[in-house]
Amino acid sequence: INHAEDRNKESNIPASRGRPSASKPRAKYAHPPQPTLDAVAAVAAASIAGGGDIDNLVEGDGWEFPRYDVNSLKHNEKRYFTYFMEFMTFFHARDEVYPKTTVFTRADINKITPKAVHDWLAITAFGKADYGQGDKSEGARRSAMEYRKKSVSYFMTSKREWCEGKGNPTRSVIINKLLSHVGLLQTRGLGSKSCAKRKLTKEEFKLEMKLMRAENDWEHRIKYPTMSIWQFNFIGRIDDTTHHEVTDPKGHKIFPFALQSKVRWSKNVFEEKRCPDQIILGAADPDWCLQLLLSIYLESYLEQHPHAKYLFTELEQIDPKSKEDRAPINLKNRWRTQLKKIVWSRPEFEDIECEDDDDTNGGVGSHSRRKFAADYAANCGHSDYEIEIRARWKQSRSGKVIFFYIGLKKAFEDASVCATLCIGGPIKYELKEGTDASITPNWLYEHVIPNIKRRFHNDTKLCNVLGKALLYACMSDDPNITVPDILRNRVRSAYNSLGLEETQPVEKIPLHVHRLRDKLLISEVRAGSLVQGVDGRDGSGMTYPEAVQTLLLRQDQLELTMNQRFEGVSSQIHNLQNFNGKNFRLLNNNLRSYGGTIQGSFVQQRTREMRAQERHEDHDLLQRDDHLGEDTQAAVLSSNPTSLHALWVEYRAGLNGRKAAMNFTKSERNADHKTSQKYSRRNHIWKCIQRLCNNGMSSDVAIDRIRQTYGFTTSPSKIIDSMIDDKKRYKSEGGIHPTLR
Repeated sequence: INHAEDRNKESNIPASRGRPSASKPRAKYAHPPQPTLDAVAAVAAASIAGGGDIDNLVEGDGWEFPRYDVNSLKHNEKRYFTYFMEFMTFFHARDEVYPKTTVFTRADINKITPKAVHDWLAITAFGKADYGQGDKSEGARRSAMEYRKKSVSYFMTSKREWCEGKGNPTRSVIINKLLSHVGLLQTRGLGSKSCAKRKLTKEEFKLEMKLMRAENDWEHRIKYPTMSIWQFNFIGRIDDTTHHEVTDPKGHKIFPFALQSKVRWSKNVFEEKRCPDQIILGAADPDWCLQLLLSIYLESYLEQHPHAKYLFTELEQIDPKSKEDRAPINLKNRWRTQLKKIVWSRPEFEDIECEDDDDTNGGVGSHSRRKFAADYAANCGHSDYEIEIRARWKQSRSGKVIFFYIGLKKAFEDASVCATLCIGGPIKYELKEGTDASITPNWLYEHVIPNIKRRFHNDTKLCNVLGKALLYACMSDDPNITVPDILRNRVRSAYNSLGLEETQPVEKIPLHVHRLRDKLLISEVRAGSLVQGVDGRDGSGMTYPEAVQTLLLRQDQLELTMNQRFEGVSSQIHNLQNFNGKNFRLLNNNLRSYGGTIQGSFVQQRTREMRAQERHEDHDLLQRDDHLGEDTQAAVLSSNPTSLHALWVEYRAGLNGRKAAMNFTKSERNADHKTSQKYSRRNHIWKCIQRLCNNGMSSDVAIDRIRQTYGFTTSPSKIIDSMIDDKKRYKSEGGIHPTLR
């Protein structure tokens, strides 16, 4: 019944202003269920017998006192039981603490008052319930008291604020005032000292890696450093790292020089959408390069355990009761034990002066490493929002409707923080010019990463990235790069059999992470560019914001494009000069042959025999001129074209007076093996440009489209290699990259 409408009718007041609206009773509340008399009587009897409150004793609300089960409860829920049983022992003035398996009734819970919770927390902090303004809270810190309060609240029948004797007694004014007072005393130095673990410093983290590698076994020299850099790169917990599986790392879908992985075990990940793929880039400093360390670790690890499930442990230990695999948990405990034994307890570690003198009471722990990674990113200028995305922390969205329509995957923010955590700057590993003909992907699979290839036989992108990184590690003489001797000797022996002059066939190419509107871009940084250095610093130590770095990078790309266009225009002018010279010679020869305009008038007076003989002489002269004009243009391809524009000019007009490649005869194309191979490889680019020109583009636009697809600073040789790979990758689509069709 709508009582408001009845009152309006009685007072002759219209039900609504403006447009009249008909009364439409909602079906959900049209006929609410009425409780039976027996149910009401049972509720009242239970309330009277228990001395409770009918308002707090609502049946059918789903409340049930939690049961203590070691196998099903989470770690923090087990601690809730510990503190709650301690509180109930205080509340009932018992000498012996209640067992955790004790079950309390609704009536027992409803008897708890805010005063009881307040006194229990006050005794914890001050040692007495009636504390004064001059007392110090040396028994507990505010954070510890808040956790105790949360533990009691976990068992309450109501979650509403306490009001007029009803609700949740932990959500009351006197308890909030107590917590505020304890926090104020801590600020003034009159409270309990903090026992929180501080963050590691960069020097301490480097010393940890050094001490681990000083051990003689494979686990300490290879495995644990890789786990440490993995945890640092993802700003994760130890628990996150130990639960990764071998199949988690993959080749990146967009950038062929990067990897990606999901962190599904993160503490705040409760939905699949909250653990998107996160990028892994190489680092210029080999001590911090996850791609380098992962390639060394995986190749040696999969050789010993080719069918392992987990990334960092080969064991599987299923608990018979909970059916949970305890192997990652046991690995976490072993790793923490080794850190305490080999690193944190060593005198050289304790001798390092900590920067935060006021925050060293709790020492260091496994969580100190996550604090170090997050703090390092923040000090390098990243916002809290960007760090939350990389570390997968649950972001506060204020309940606004707009956030239901904004995705959680932020590629640029994730890649930007990842690039900062690549100490020395982000890089990619590439084969040097001239070695790619001998060091093919198949050679890498067979001689460098055979074990990785067997396990990841379908992921060629991952194999290519790790293959180049491992080849660099094995061929490097850097003492900071730790590679098992058997693995290093095997790779070096295979490389020496190629007979190449290069002692290090792989180079590091710096990268710059930026974006164009909503698109993530990772571009190469050319040698001599202003966009160089660590953390946005150039050689002079000047700091550049991201926008300035991006502007400089695009300026470098524009300069490179202009230089290539200039080379193309210069070549075209040279060919035009050759063409004009040839035709002018032909014109002069014709004029001389016919004697000019005056002598030509006497041609008709000559006899037929004289004219025939003259025509025969003219034909011989023209043949001689044509022979000179064509044969002097050698059918030779340039040795090392530096740009796509030069390649296209070589095809259409020829370079430096040489014959245009489009006019080569079959015998000229196959004159020798070297010419045949050059023509066959360059023909991929020529056909692509010609196809785009047939679709309505100019040659300049077509060339820019190719460079945008494969990289503005990518050499023509590497673009040809990528086109050959695309013929296999997009075989069903004609072997053409989607952006070049």
